[in-house]
Amino acid sequence: MKLVYDSSDPVIQFGVDEIKKSLLRRDIFYVEQYEKHVTTLYPSKGIVVRKVDERKINESYIFEDEAFLIRRKDQLIIIEGKDSRGVMYGCLEWAEWIERGKKLLADEQVSQKPSLQMRGIKYNLPYAPFDQGDALRENEDTCMTMEYWRPYIDMLAKNRYNCLSLWSEHPFHLMVVSSKYREANPFEDQKIKENIQFFRNLMKYAKDRGIDIFLFTWNIRLLPEVATGLGYPSSVGEFGNMYDHLIHRVGTTLNRFRETSEIIKDYFYEMILQVLLTYPDLKGIGTSASEWMDGTGYEKEAWIAETYVKAIKESGRHISFIHRTNMQNAGKEIKDVIQEQFDSKDLYISWKYSNAHCYSHSEPQFEQLWGAWEGIDLEKTQVLYTVRNDDVFTFRWGDPDYVRAYVKGMLKPYVKGFYWGADGYIWGKDFQHVNYGHKTWTYDFEKHLFQFQLWGRLSYNPDIDDEVWEYLLREPYGKAHAGRFLIGLRESSKIIPAVNRLFWMDYDFQWHPESCLSQVSGFKTILDFVEAKAMPGSGVMSIDEFVKAENNGDLEQVRTGYKETPYDIVTILEESTKNVEKILIDLETIPKEEKTSYCQCTQLDLYAWVELGRYYQNKFKAAIELNRYSLNPSLPHKNLAISLLKEASTHWERLGHYWSLHNKPYFMARVKMTFGYPYYLEDTYKDVEYAKQFGNSTNTKVNNQSMIGRDADE
Repeated sequence: MKLVYDSSDPVIQFGVDEIKKSLLRRDIFYVEQYEKHVTTLYPSKGIVVRKVDERKINESYIFEDEAFLIRRKDQLIIIEGKDSRGVMYGCLEWAEWIERGKKLLADEQVSQKPSLQMRGIKYNLPYAPFDQGDALRENEDTCMTMEYWRPYIDMLAKNRYNCLSLWSEHPFHLMVVSSKYREANPFEDQKIKENIQFFRNLMKYAKDRGIDIFLFTWNIRLLPEVATGLGYPSSVGEFGNMYDHLIHRVGTTLNRFRETSEIIKDYFYEMILQVLLTYPDLKGIGTSASEWMDGTGYEKEAWIAETYVKAIKESGRHISFIHRTNMQNAGKEIKDVIQEQFDSKDLYISWKYSNAHCYSHSEPQFEQLWGAWEGIDLEKTQVLYTVRNDDVFTFRWGDPDYVRAYVKGMLKPYVKGFYWGADGYIWGKDFQHVNYGHKTWTYDFEKHLFQFQLWGRLSYNPDIDDEVWEYLLREPYGKAHAGRFLIGLRESSKIIPAVNRLFWMDYDFQWHPESCLSQVSGFKTILDFVEAKAMPGSGVMSIDEFVKAENNGDLEQVRTGYKETPYDIVTILEESTKNVEKILIDLETIPKEEKTSYCQCTQLDLYAWVELGRYYQNKFKAAIELNRYSLNPSLPHKNLAISLLKEASTHWERLGHYWSLHNKPYFMARVKMTFGYPYYLEDTYKDVEYAKQFGNSTNTKVNNQSMIGRDADE
């Protein structure tokens, strides 16, 4: 058979290469024919891959951007799209059909088009990062090597991502140099050249895979060495803490000083301009006018206009600008100062859709609750959602139904897409897993591949069915066992969203549910759970509301205003852990020689998920009993809570056992504590003592729900 395609297009070439791999694996012989001219004669049998001229559009199918059509004409398979990405996605789809042995019947066709225009990754670079932790420190070298980025970007392309957003508080010293501010770059000339070549290679490689790269910064943040190079004391470049009043200097705050300094303003303008001129493959740049800035909304927006916007205009480039809106409801100011300076297709407004917890509810309501678009004309505005997974960094997560519902919830007229990722974690080098035993992978994204596949594939086509997921899981788990692992992952992944809906805290520094840790207060105790607030706008009745309604005798009436009660959440935890346990019993029957490294590792993850789910199940039930006791001081309530917390402690101990069989502790960036379940077993014992003392005159509830201020991160 013949394989006809345009070899001069690297994006299409990538898709065709996947077809060739599939043909070889199926022992199908092919001969390549390069299409360079419209006079090419197509074979009667084979595969033709082609970009369709918009002037000669297929009459039976209207091609949209990044869409593809695969059709059969006698013994010829034709893969078409009007752009390179669409053709590449068609090739990737057909490569899978070949692998699966699927056939296209005569005159049958398959077509897909993207549900969301931008499908991206939020990637916090470990250079001048927002926070410090082992995930960032361990990946400083990794993220400066193409040996890492090539497989990572290939993975993104295969899973229909078209955006890679790179985030750093101050990336300029690594990426550019300017004679005007040469002293502000601490590197030698040769190192600067090497860095520039690296980032050019990175952007070119991404472009050749149909992926746009965006750069996000934190406006007025500096480094001490940069401040020195600008003629200021190094303290002007200290990151400090935006909530710490010790950063205030005589007469003004450090942030205010940086914002009003003409030198610093001009430095940022120059750096942004040089980035735009140095990297022609950079698709866009983004920032905010909120964190680390003082002054009025108009003053902040004026600073953005005189640096970022000015540089974009003077670069002469047609480039996108993404204006983030966290910590800021400044719709009128953005509209008045920034929006009118851009064509509507070039400006995006970014919003944290689920705050820091995408694994909570598939349709978060914070836009409405916080008045996100006040003053903004959504008919003329493109919105991008920041989707933050600051929930799960260690155990594998993968629930297709949840991601499908989440994606469909994002399908709004003004929403153009999203990028998802973490603030304090990088799926780079796998530094958590012990480097012996069943570990056969190098990078964390390889271990957590299914999660990446779900968000990428479903944001392109949310109607993918389980047959595809089972096929994708065949490689890591084997054909005979993929279906069982799919069930196990789907069921275990219901645990964290359920926990977050009943125990809600907006931001990652306040709450990491996989570890039960908080930067604000450490390990979250039973006293925190007694006072827990449910996720706003989720329709979940809080524990306090439930017990009060129960005590008042009007529970049935009150619950009609909610979608879930605390016991509904507890039931989810009970049922999901039981279902995972059933799968584990089944998995134990697999002969050892049939278990791949991923089978062994995921099996331990599933055992851990069961224990984590049961820990929270018992802790929630104990919180309900202590709330009942507070309204009706009856010893059976307290005694039951004590018993439940003892059981919770047992599950935590088992959780630590399964975790420690193949994982190592690490220091977490955002909660600023060491992750490792055995370290906090003593805290679960303290919960029992808190319950015993609950209600005593000497007992003081600790309220860890308070915030110091709005989130400082992205």
